[in-house]
Amino acid sequence: MSVRLPSAKTAVLSTLITFGAFLFNSIFNLIQLQAKMFSPLRQVVLLAGVIACINAAVVRNSRGACPPFTSKPDFDYLQYAGVWFEIEKIPVNFEEGMTCIRAIYDEIAPNVISVLNTAVLADGNLTDIYGSAYQPYPETEPGHLIVSFNARAGGADYYVLDTDYVTYAAVYNCVSIGEFKVEYAWILARANSLSPEELTFARNVFIANGVD
Repeated sequence: MSVRLPSAKTAVLSTLITFGAFLFNSIFNLIQLQAKMFSPLRQVVLLAGVIACINAAVVRNSRGACPPFTSKPDFDYLQYAGVWFEIEKIPVNFEEGMTCIRAIYDEIAPNVISVLNTAVLADGNLTDIYGSAYQPYPETEPGHLIVSFNARAGGADYYVLDTDYVTYAAVYNCVSIGEFKVEYAWILARANSLSPEELTFARNVFIANGVD
C-alpha cells in the first residue's frame, strides 16, 4: 500500500524534481540574456554562480562540449510504455537517498504519454510524482521527448538513445553552458536488475554516443 508523504514534504520533493528538469532548458537562455545586459566580467561571475548551483543541486558538469549523440531513429513510444526500473544513473541530488525508483509510462493522447515516477525514501515512505511527456518531432526525431512535472516550470529534454523495449533503455540529455556541459543519464530496465551482459550492452550505448 502506498504511504503518502505529508503535503509539505511532497511539495518540497516535487519542487526539487521539477527544478532538476527545468534547469536544463532554462539556464542557457538565462546566460544568453545576461550576456546582452552585463559586462564580460559580470558574465564570468554569473557563469561561475550557475555552475556552483549545478554542483550543489542537480547533476554532473564538466568542461567540454556535449557529444554528438543521437536518439533512437525508429523509437516507438507505444512499445516503450509500461514500467521501467532505474538501474544506473549519473547521480542527481534530487534522488539522493531514494531506492526502488521506477517510471510508469502510458499513452494519454497521440504522441503524448503520462509519466508516474515512484520511489522509496530513506525513511521507508513511498513517494510519487505525476507528469507528462510528448514528442516534439514525432516524424523526424521520435526518440526525443519533452518531460514536464510542472507546466509553469516548462519541460526537460529526454532522449532515448536506444532500447529493445523488453529489457533495457538508455536515456540521456546534455546541455552546453559556456565552456561547460551538464549531463544526466539513466539505464532503465523492465525488471529490477539486469544481467552483467545486459548491463554492459546498455553501457556501451552511451560509449557509442561519446558519453563516458
